[in-house]
Amino acid sequence: MANARPSRHCLQRLRQSFTSLSAAQQRVAEFILQQPSQALSCSVQELASRCHTSPSTVVRLAKDIGFDGLKEMKIALAQEVGTLLPQFDPTATLEDEGYASTVLDNTVLGLRETIAGMDFTALDAAARALSEARHVDVYGVSTSYLVGRDLVEKLKRLGIYASSFDNAYTQAISSASLSAGDVAVAVTYSGETRGVVENLAMARDQGALTIALTNFRDATIVQAADIVVPTSVTQHLLPDGSLGGRIAQLLVVDLLFIRLFAADPERFRSAFTKYNRILLQKLGRSDQRFDFGHEPWHQGGKRAEGSDVDQAQDEREEGSA
Repeated sequence: MANARPSRHCLQRLRQSFTSLSAAQQRVAEFILQQPSQALSCSVQELASRCHTSPSTVVRLAKDIGFDGLKEMKIALAQEVGTLLPQFDPTATLEDEGYASTVLDNTVLGLRETIAGMDFTALDAAARALSEARHVDVYGVSTSYLVGRDLVEKLKRLGIYASSFDNAYTQAISSASLSAGDVAVAVTYSGETRGVVENLAMARDQGALTIALTNFRDATIVQAADIVVPTSVTQHLLPDGSLGGRIAQLLVVDLLFIRLFAADPERFRSAFTKYNRILLQKLGRSDQRFDFGHEPWHQGGKRAEGSDVDQAQDEREEGSA
């Protein structure tokens, strides 16, 4: 049976199933993985000819990775990577500012798509779980690890004990030590990073509540998650989603931070003030009065103006880098 949401998972399915495919099917899969745009423009006969196999092998490949047929697989492939913005020229010189507009437009589109597709019930549930957690583990690799670090730093600012690890081995050791009352968060754009999936599942087996931040709601990671908070990026300058996908993940982290603060302002105001006072002391600055109670998510109030406050804010922002 075809997956209910195959459109964003054709390439991941090919990668996942690659070793179980026949030699002829592997040739077809490899061609699609390496040249997805060309594969989209090929008829079944052309695709079979390029891969030195038969049309029936191509159709069987589509069915073996979970689609009803070749048509459905090609629709999925088109929706997944067919919008790679071919007008993007990676060889453009720095004097050509067109690439900057392309990157900006793609990033803004990803952010808008993520907000439009956001499950705010899941977002609130994740924020509630984080606020009640005894300890929070955050798992991710590559750029998703950096997003996870941002989440950890924001949780620490609110007085929530959190940690992250940069490799699957330390993640596994930490996940095995979790228990009921703890929360594990997996940040993975594809939802298919094996180590991250396994460690989130292990955390769940230990009794921890699990949260997945992923772009694909039918990804493997979802099976190990109690709460799924999605991004919804559909168009990519690079097939791996490492540009727009990362920015969309950071948006979700910021949304969680704001949700947490707004849910219990008294508790988190105190922790946030303490954090910033310590930071200011480290920077050799005198204590500043923090202008809480005028946050835009509370009443749209205007931020306090003045060079001292602005400078203190700049110093606080440096601490999050």
